Amino acid sequence: MTSNRCDTVLPSERPGCEENAMNGIPYTGYLIRPAPLPLATGEWNLEVHISKDRGSDVTERKFSAANTYKTEEEAIKHCINFGKQIIDGKAENLTVADL
Repeated sequence: MTSNRCDTVLPSERPGCEENAMNGIPYTGYLIRPAPLPLATGEWNLEVHISKDRGSDVTERKFSAANTYKTEEEAIKHCINFGKQIIDGKAENLTVADL
């Protein structure tokens, strides 16, 4: 899988990467799509969608956490890291093994 210059950076660190991050970051055969949720407080909550393309079909699962962040950009960064932890089996009680 080819790495994209936007794969692991905050949108502000690379102009033009904002849309790419929201469309998904490929990671070890999965696609991590950040979907941070705005809260009434002005903060952002973590939500990430992880999908696996098996050729004939694509399966996706949504994961969320109660963590809040001051900016959307910060939430996007943490969504990506959260997705990687889930895929790597480092997030307790969360798995993509059956995708």
